[in-house]
Amino acid sequence: MKKFVRVVCCIAIAAAVAAGTSYAEGAESSISRVYLGGNLSVNFKDFSYSDSNASKSNDKSLSDIRYDAVAGYRLGSRVRAEAQYMVMTQNSFKTNSTDSTVEYKSRGVFANLIFDFWDMQEACVTPFIGAGAGVGSPNLNVSYKGIKDEVNKNGFSWQLQGGMNIKIMKSLMVNVKYTYLSLPNVKINSSSIKDIKAELSKGVQAIGVGLTVLI
Repeated sequence: MKKFVRVVCCIAIAAAVAAGTSYAEGAESSISRVYLGGNLSVNFKDFSYSDSNASKSNDKSLSDIRYDAVAGYRLGSRVRAEAQYMVMTQNSFKTNSTDSTVEYKSRGVFANLIFDFWDMQEACVTPFIGAGAGVGSPNLNVSYKGIKDEVNKNGFSWQLQGGMNIKIMKSLMVNVKYTYLSLPNVKINSSSIKDIKAELSKGVQAIGVGLTVLI
């Protein structure tokens, strides 16, 4: 009798595990896998430069607009992999001594891995964190008395991000996101200014909002 009870219990446990596995697989198969998204953010970054007649370097903090477009795939209800294209709009400033015009812009491509704390299709608000790596392409030029010096650079870049998705409907989310981005430092030498550099490997911070559409 005891042996029979043990057998029944084992069968019941196995059936429960099989049912749970089947339900989980069904739940996983019911989620929308592919998604598209876009973000509009404000960037904050620092420059340092030295005029030819200056004894010490000057620092300039700049802000500009950043655009992001992503295409992603949900590996499960909480993990996402995505490809991202990023553009920082052009920003410019005048140097203090020589009155040169310095202009900067950048773009980049990244592969990101995102972790959602809950299923964003089910929860009203879903926090997320993520990291990514790719190639950044900053562009820096300086103009002085009609002469322009320009430098382009491609290099390894990485980023960290965190934020939350707010569900509007099962296939549409609004997100709020903070990003810390490290781009290659870019430096230019010219006749008017001995050293202009954007210390972008120290981090470009951005905060913004966006939309995600699940297909």
